[in-house]
Amino acid sequence: MFTDIKEKMDNPIVHKIIAYAVFDDSTKGIEKTVQKYQSSPNLHFYAWIENNEILGICGYETHSNKVEIHLISVDEHVRSGGIGSAMVTALQEKYNMILEAETDDEAVVFYRKRGFETIEFIHEKRGKRYTCLLNVK
Repeated sequence: MFTDIKEKMDNPIVHKIIAYAVFDDSTKGIEKTVQKYQSSPNLHFYAWIENNEILGICGYETHSNKVEIHLISVDEHVRSGGIGSAMVTALQEKYNMILEAETDDEAVVFYRKRGFETIEFIHEKRGKRYTCLLNVK
């Protein structure tokens, strides 16, 4: 189930899963990510939960015409089990808007497999990146 956990982000499992998706996976970097989401009313933070276990997380921002995925990550022991796809589907169903994400070589395959169109670009500090877009069904 795709559930809002913005007020419960201090969970160590959540921190572990966040670490898979952020550039700064140090304790300080993860705390900064948590603080950013908890302090902004425009940012949303959801988890995929089954049998009371957090298996994946998704941080995103809604705009008037799209949902911008800032991070999406699944715990190592359940990767390739469809949880990432389920979170993408949940976002589509919840908002019925274009989904957009920016990613790197490592994660672009995830988005492509889910039907996102990808546009390669060079980021000034991060090098090769991709804008990933999925139109409304």
